[in-house]
Amino acid sequence: MELKNKTALVTGGGVRLGRAFALALAKEGVNLIIHYNSSEGPAEETAQIARSLGVKAISLGANFSNLDAVEDLFPQANQHFSAVDILINNAAIYLKGTGLETDRETWEKQFQINLQAPFMLIQAFARQLPSDSKGRVLNIADAQIAKHQIDHFAYQLTKHSLAEMTRMFAKELAPRIIVNALALGIMLPLAGKEDVDLQAYAEKHVPLNRTGNPKIAAENALHLIKSDFTTGAILRVDGGQYL
Repeated sequence: MELKNKTALVTGGGVRLGRAFALALAKEGVNLIIHYNSSEGPAEETAQIARSLGVKAISLGANFSNLDAVEDLFPQANQHFSAVDILINNAAIYLKGTGLETDRETWEKQFQINLQAPFMLIQAFARQLPSDSKGRVLNIADAQIAKHQIDHFAYQLTKHSLAEMTRMFAKELAPRIIVNALALGIMLPLAGKEDVDLQAYAEKHVPLNRTGNPKIAAENALHLIKSDFTTGAILRVDGGQYL
C-alpha cells in the first residue's frame, strides 16, 4: 500500500508505542485520528507533532470500557475524514492475576478493552471503507502468546484471542482488507516501572541480549501495513525471547 495521503486511526495513539506508530505513519504522509482514553494532553501533543510534519491530525477521546463510546468512534472520525484506510488496534490494559485470582471485574474489563473493542472497531472500519478502496488492519498482540503465562491470565487470553481474530478477519475481509498482527516483546518498561533495569533482564532472558524500542516496533508495523501480499500473519518481534 502506498501510504501518502491515506488516513489512519490509532487507538491509544498518544502515548508509548501508540505514539510511535502514529508518528511513523505521519512521517509517511498519513493523516491521523489519535484515540485516547485518559491521555488527552499527550494525544493532542502527538497530533500537533504530526501536523508539523505536514499531515492532518486530530485527537478523539473514548473510554473503551463503555461500548457505546466504541461504537461512536468511527462516526466521529468520519465527521473529520471521509474514510479511514488504516486501523491500528493498539489500546489495551494489562492487569495481573492468575486464573484463580482473576475476578469477574478484572475479566470483563480486559476482555472488553483488549478484545471486544478491537472486534467492534474492525467491523466499523470495514463498513465505512468505500467498496473501491483497500484497507489495512494491524492488531497489536503480545509475543508472550507463544507461551502459556498464567500470572496475567485474562490478559493472556485476550491476546491469544486477538491473534485468532486476526486470522479469521484476514480470511473474511480478503482481498479488499489486509489484516495482520504484531506480537511484540519488551519494547518499553511497564508504565510505572521505568526504574527497572531492562538491559539486565534482557541479558538473562532474550537471546539477542537486548530489548526492543518504539522505533523497532514502528518499523515492523509499517512493514506489515505496506505489504500487499501478507495477511493473517502474526509477526513476533521479541529478540528471540519466546523461542
